[in-house]
Amino acid sequence: MARAYSSSAKGRRQRSVQLGARVRRKGAGGRGWYQAGAVAFLVLTLCGVILVAVAGTRFLYRSLLSENDRFRIQTIEITPGRIKTETMIREYLAYVDITAGTNLFAFNIRDLVDLYLERNPLVRQMNVRRRLPGTLEVEIRERDPLARLGQRGNLVADREGYVFRLSSDLHRLPVIIGDKDAELAPGRDVQGMSRLAIDVLAACDNPRLGLRLVGVDVSRNDYLRVHMLTPDGIKEVKLAWDGMGKRTATAHANMQQRLSEVRQAVQQDRAAHSEYDATIPGRVYAR
Repeated sequence: MARAYSSSAKGRRQRSVQLGARVRRKGAGGRGWYQAGAVAFLVLTLCGVILVAVAGTRFLYRSLLSENDRFRIQTIEITPGRIKTETMIREYLAYVDITAGTNLFAFNIRDLVDLYLERNPLVRQMNVRRRLPGTLEVEIRERDPLARLGQRGNLVADREGYVFRLSSDLHRLPVIIGDKDAELAPGRDVQGMSRLAIDVLAACDNPRLGLRLVGVDVSRNDYLRVHMLTPDGIKEVKLAWDGMGKRTATAHANMQQRLSEVRQAVQQDRAAHSEYDATIPGRVYAR
């Protein structure tokens, strides 16, 4: 009888342990679901708060600024460029629905400027400012053409190599010929030898250097063929320098040095030669 009782008691204890384990597992699962639900509730609450804050901010922006009659445009003050006249700029602003009576905060200034510069490569910078309560200030800064690209067409480039179109005074610009870039178009930058020609023209644009260039032939890959105007007529110079093609301060200084050597050689040439070779460092040969 004692053994039977002992065996029965042991079985009851095992069933009790298993039942307790099941209860604990169910309790742990319930706590997990509770924590997940709490996190989800917090996330949804936070999203709701953000949405309410955004909606409230937009409502305040419209009420206080973009729909406030106090900030309607009364005056548009324009500082035009040489080519982009005040009338042209006013017409463009009207085209994008910015006129007298438009709210100062009804448009995004950055978007306005980016779109205008994209459509007008001639313009280097456009500044737009709001002056409360009702004045819009617009300032245009155009690019200065440095060289004409090709003898035909109206493509030009500034000293940064940026390409745009120009319809007047093209004959006054030195011309770059021999460019082989078939995709050269407004809004792009010149590349390769044409970029080097721009650097040379920009350096010679300084009156203190004393060199007046009328054209640069970029058809060769190892040197530039520069044409300069002198009292004795037009001279042709084959020009190269150490570091040619590298965008470094040392290469730029070498270019400046070569140009100074060319100027000195031309000035001291009593025979008035028409061609010079400046492709060998430190030397300029008259031909």
